[in-house]
Amino acid sequence: MHAELLAHVKWFTDPKPHPTDWSLMLSVPVIVAFALALGAAAVAYVIQHRVREPALMKTFERFARIAPTVLGLHVGVALVASAALGILFSPNLHPTEDLLGRAILIVEAMCGLMLLLGLTTRAAAVLLALLGIVAMQPFSVESILENVHLLGIAVFFFIIGRGPFSVDRIRGARPPFRNDEAPTWALTLLRVCLGFAIAFSALTEKLLDPGLANALLDERPSLNIARSFGVGDPQFAYLAGLTELVVGIVVLSGQLTRPVIAVGAILFTLTLPVFGWTEFLGHLPFFGIMFVLFMAPNANSWRAKRQLQAAG
Repeated sequence: MHAELLAHVKWFTDPKPHPTDWSLMLSVPVIVAFALALGAAAVAYVIQHRVREPALMKTFERFARIAPTVLGLHVGVALVASAALGILFSPNLHPTEDLLGRAILIVEAMCGLMLLLGLTTRAAAVLLALLGIVAMQPFSVESILENVHLLGIAVFFFIIGRGPFSVDRIRGARPPFRNDEAPTWALTLLRVCLGFAIAFSALTEKLLDPGLANALLDERPSLNIARSFGVGDPQFAYLAGLTELVVGIVVLSGQLTRPVIAVGAILFTLTLPVFGWTEFLGHLPFFGIMFVLFMAPNANSWRAKRQLQAAG
């Protein structure tokens, strides 16, 4: 599968002429795609429980303490830069010049700066979550659900905090939850939101909107490198959506999180030379989440749990 079409299509093609067709959810191709994705999750489950992860990979959990800081830097830069460019969350969302639109960008910039510095992180997390709710009015529920990974980030920061390298740590702020299971809640919700965002975008940008994906291929014919092998643009777009759906569902399942995240990070990186800074900016939060989940795919490990508790 050519990695470039795993990019977010709406970032590079106007989606207005191509609304999502939710009736396709009951179509045979989409049902088959879900069946294959669930099958992949089942295979991942078997591998997870029968193949021991190399001991070397466990060493990454020793660095889980810095994961919130790395995530904060990625998300902070993305939000501040997006606000400066008149973008909300992702490159396809542009608030209007009215009072509400400007207020949205100001709050986005505030959230980004607070997360970048680790200043009143939990207040920033609440603001970020509320911003997503407010933004449903000028945009749509669908467009915000495509960015639901940011809700996972907000919840993660509210529970865990921004980490040891932050203004909050200097001023002695403490997390609101001292429960031993707090890292489990944070990591689980972060992973679920990431998986949902990937799977949902596979639907709204490809499987339930083949016209949108085909429009991108019309504009950039070189993306379909399988054309010379008789694979037409509609089939190529379907395979891209299927691949993305499989990745999202497997991440949602919580099986083989670390290797799947590694593959996802590689695929996201491969798109950068093709789509440039827009792709880089939009994917910064994804890269931050992937770093966290690679360091600590779950909190079953006592080492990962202890490191994240120390980060609060």
